[in-house]
Amino acid sequence: VTLIGAVGDDTTAGAALAILRSDGVDLSRVVTTQEAATGVAQIVVANDGENQIAVAPGANHKLEAGAVDASGFDVVLCQLEVTDEVVVTAAEQATGLFCLNAAPSRPIPEPALERCDVVIVNETENAMLHAQLERYDGLLIVTKGAAGADAFRGGVMIASAQPPSVVAVDAVGAGDTFCGSLVVSLAAGLDLGEALRRACVAGALAATRRGAQPSIPTAAEVADLL
Repeated sequence: VTLIGAVGDDTTAGAALAILRSDGVDLSRVVTTQEAATGVAQIVVANDGENQIAVAPGANHKLEAGAVDASGFDVVLCQLEVTDEVVVTAAEQATGLFCLNAAPSRPIPEPALERCDVVIVNETENAMLHAQLERYDGLLIVTKGAAGADAFRGGVMIASAQPPSVVAVDAVGAGDTFCGSLVVSLAAGLDLGEALRRACVAGALAATRRGAQPSIPTAAEVADLL
């Protein structure tokens, strides 16, 4: 796994990258900029585990399209915490599966949407982007929290999966975990139904733990629950 992004020249950068580095993520394409601080998020978690997140992208909005090299990978998974120019560049460079998690939600740049093999949204993002996603004829995945996830193509539901029953304490990171698990499963050649099921299990496990990065389960933990 390789991360493409940007951090500031500050102490927050070290904390943000430490767990990724210890887990063996390739950080050689992470840019350090003097123009902005490392991105941060203020997260409020309710007693039932649901959350609200306010994001300050910081350095990620200073990442320049010219610094992006997303070619040669089996999968490129992109999100919207970077600029439209970076998203479009990544889409143009992707030589394998190109997936976009449309979060934080805003209109998807059309050149990127046209290249998308998979778009992943939650119910709120799906509603906000409804007019644009109506025209999208690729694979659309809509996550529904404890209710699981549905897959659509051309407006027709073609697969669905439900997570196991768990005691949720913190849903922060569950959606990101779902996305990562889904694209890894698709890249491994699993059928869509099984990929959805594994992603739901991974997301459910993440919701049982506090924190964002520390809550992400390993593949072995997902396999055990399956």
